[in-house]
Amino acid sequence: MNAPVRVRFAPSPTGFLHIGGVRTALFNYLFARKHDGKFLLRIEDTDTDRSEQRFTDDILSSLQWLGMGADEPILYQSQRLPVYQALADDLISKGLAYRCTCTEAEVEAAREQMIKDGKKPMYARTCRDKNHPAGKGPFAIRAKFPLQGQTGFTDMIRGEISFPNEDLDDFVMIRSNGVPTYNFVVVVDDVEMKISHVIRGDDHINNTPKQIFLYEALGAPKPLFAHLPMILGQDKKKLSKRNGETSTNAYRDQGYLPEALLNFLVRLGWSHGDQELFSFEEMIALFNLENVQVSGAMFNTEKLLWIAGEHMKKADPARLIGILKTDFKGAFSGVSLEALESGYARSLIPHLQPKVKLVSELAAQLDPLLDPGLRVVDSSALKWNKDETQKARIKEAIGALKSAFDSKIAQAGSASLSECGVDHSAVDGALRSLCETHGLKLGDLTQPMRLFVTGHPAASIGLFDLLPLMPWKTASIRLEACLKA
Repeated sequence: MNAPVRVRFAPSPTGFLHIGGVRTALFNYLFARKHDGKFLLRIEDTDTDRSEQRFTDDILSSLQWLGMGADEPILYQSQRLPVYQALADDLISKGLAYRCTCTEAEVEAAREQMIKDGKKPMYARTCRDKNHPAGKGPFAIRAKFPLQGQTGFTDMIRGEISFPNEDLDDFVMIRSNGVPTYNFVVVVDDVEMKISHVIRGDDHINNTPKQIFLYEALGAPKPLFAHLPMILGQDKKKLSKRNGETSTNAYRDQGYLPEALLNFLVRLGWSHGDQELFSFEEMIALFNLENVQVSGAMFNTEKLLWIAGEHMKKADPARLIGILKTDFKGAFSGVSLEALESGYARSLIPHLQPKVKLVSELAAQLDPLLDPGLRVVDSSALKWNKDETQKARIKEAIGALKSAFDSKIAQAGSASLSECGVDHSAVDGALRSLCETHGLKLGDLTQPMRLFVTGHPAASIGLFDLLPLMPWKTASIRLEACLKA
């Protein structure tokens, strides 16, 4: 590549940033990093009726969360309207654009007639050669597209693509209300930003010949184009809210780690052999456009959750605590939230990471473990309710265990069993010995203990791991509640 690589992500703030847009941003970002280039951000906010600041804020916060910040100041199209108008006027003076006074009703009526005549509906070019003066309005400004020949380009993913000029419209560059259109401003800005590669969704392929005309009209070098495959839902149709097209911050709210979401998205249309799991650094090192597929990529929620779980296993516990405190503090009681910084909390997280996929699940598991008080639990589903005699034996065994560990804690003056030298193996041995003494199966004994000690009906942490770590005062109180159930 002779010129420096400069790519851009250019969302419109007319809605929240969805993952289809994030996939486009990611491919641009990886391409820029792979080639020591620049990743730029442009907010295409010329649609003043639909653009909102809250959507811009959402776009920026989403990209920040994902770690894809822009390398240069953000360009806002709404601040550049005089630039677009001046360039459009210049193209008129060169005979490459013209003023059009046709009303929307007139344009639509002509198109309907074309359909009746079996022709392709487009603007009838009524004003193409009328040379309307600037003082007579209102008027739109249209591109004076060539009537013969072909307009083509080499797509870096799809190869040669060509369009007959006779099938292309004299598209509007600036509307009669003075607002410029997408196809015009995108080229003006890409030229000014010195964009070398336009990497975007394949729904923009039909826009490309119009934009090539504008590059040539402006006397500017054309970038290279690469059009990414569409993301499809499970129904093999374009991704929608019904089948996965959710805003990026919604995934954050659900508890996905950003690296997991990016790993999932990079595999929607790109591959590196059979590898499924990538760190961000690996994505940058391995990404290329040659391995981007042409056909649509399938969105699979089950795969996303699996990837989320794999990244959860590798996450730094200290970082997870930071995410919990920032994004999920509402999931904790006041006492539990304060305890997140404790050594006890840090010791629990590695035991939970292999069992959960989302940070929200981690929060749900940690809250009852970090709160020293009793937890209200529903014991109606416990097996011991089916046999009162066995229930009595189970309680007797639990009482014996509690008494033994109460004495050990008191003698040592310690806060937890781990400080007394009691570990996973020791708890395992003690419980198995009690089962043998009282004629119980291990599961019969641990099921009620686990429910009351963890305070969670679907606890992910094992009882043998938890009992040595939990402050014994908390464990003892909860075992006492178990005995009284």
